[in-house]
Amino acid sequence: MAGEGVDRVTPMFWGLFSVGGFVIALLLPVFIVMNGLAYPFHLLPAQDIEYAGARAFLAGAPLQGGPLAWLAPWLAKLFLVVLVGACLFHGMHRLKYVIEDFGRAEMKRVLDPLMYGIAAAGTIAALLLAFSFP
Repeated sequence: MAGEGVDRVTPMFWGLFSVGGFVIALLLPVFIVMNGLAYPFHLLPAQDIEYAGARAFLAGAPLQGGPLAWLAPWLAKLFLVVLVGACLFHGMHRLKYVIEDFGRAEMKRVLDPLMYGIAAAGTIAALLLAFSFP
């Protein structure tokens, strides 16, 4: 035991996994309802879900004129980046342990950077895509 060091990286990934699970449980149903069910149940008018309405949402149109108007252009974009990034880290962490449980524990040195690299690349791509809109 004296020769082994303390693992400081694994708890960080378990933390990202738990945050991802929380975001999936809390924000993903809201996202699905607002984007998939609100229009068919006539909770939103058609112009809000068309391209112009979605661009206005990304530009912060719902918050214009309120006390959080300075935050309006960033809030929707930040919501999308957090949603995509947390889902990716949660899913890749879960997939890594499923692969290890199927008897591929010897691939841990390959799976760690691969899975978390995919999640990080997807989060960076979501960040770049979300903030590329005006």
